[in-house]
Amino acid sequence: MTRDIYRPAEYALGPVARAIEKLKSFQHGDLAVLEVVARGEAAIPALEAVLLAPEPSGLYQTRTRAVEALAHLGAHDVLTAYLAQPHAITDPIARLGEDAVINAAARAVAGRNDPGLFAVLQQLAQRPCLAGVIFALGASGRSEAIPLLVAALGEDESRSIAESALKACGTVAEPGLIRAALPLPASRGFESESRLRQRRSALKVLTEMKGSDRLWPALRSLIHDDDARIAMTACRFAIETGSEADRHDAVVRLVELYCASNWSSRDDIERCLRAHGSLVRQVKSASPELGLLMAHLSPAASLLGRLCLRPAPA
Repeated sequence: MTRDIYRPAEYALGPVARAIEKLKSFQHGDLAVLEVVARGEAAIPALEAVLLAPEPSGLYQTRTRAVEALAHLGAHDVLTAYLAQPHAITDPIARLGEDAVINAAARAVAGRNDPGLFAVLQQLAQRPCLAGVIFALGASGRSEAIPLLVAALGEDESRSIAESALKACGTVAEPGLIRAALPLPASRGFESESRLRQRRSALKVLTEMKGSDRLWPALRSLIHDDDARIAMTACRFAIETGSEADRHDAVVRLVELYCASNWSSRDDIERCLRAHGSLVRQVKSASPELGLLMAHLSPAASLLGRLCLRPAPA
């Protein structure tokens, strides 16, 4: 008599289907990516089906694993086709999950020389919070991506990625960054927080770019910007790269900002001025503006007393 051997129900499935079922497991899903890839091109249709079947609950882990497996199998055309399809989702939970999959797919195809893919990425970049799309645009190395990268500076999710990509672009990105750093003529005092974040980030990138000293003339007006953080960055830049008159104006402006700032900003300003103690003492001795500040604002007198009576640290 032949004894029946017990096998789990999943063994009734074929090898690809068994690997796909493991891919959906919370416990073993990450390890199952290798098993699916081991099945070769035969697994691509099943992986595509998983990718194109969103979870109403917003769970996205299985689909991002499918993206990873498809990338390992070289099925970039499947990923590009997924990115190109409409992603109009109104439910906020489902949309968060979809965004995670879009980001994973965009990162998986980043750097591919495909004109059709670049057009798809440009379209997707119109939506906020898609850091993977911004990464892929930056990896394209195309100048047409620069306006989208500059726009992404206003988004918390994509800012650091856009900053790195814009630095890598070099001088070709400078005009767009300068425009982004400067205030719009009609927006004085009425800028949104996202616009201010974009301006601060653009100025930061400009000051960190190679040969940034030649950019100073275009940014000189930011010493007197309404936004204290932008003005502080511009003042530091002026002290490092500006003319003697610019450095003088920057010291006076930093003392003004010190008087109007909270304690954390005051620490930053004092550290900056202490690092240039000889310049501060020179400006104090020759500047009537600082005399007026000291006469009317005690924080200025206290700050300058500390800076001018003690030498800057070596």
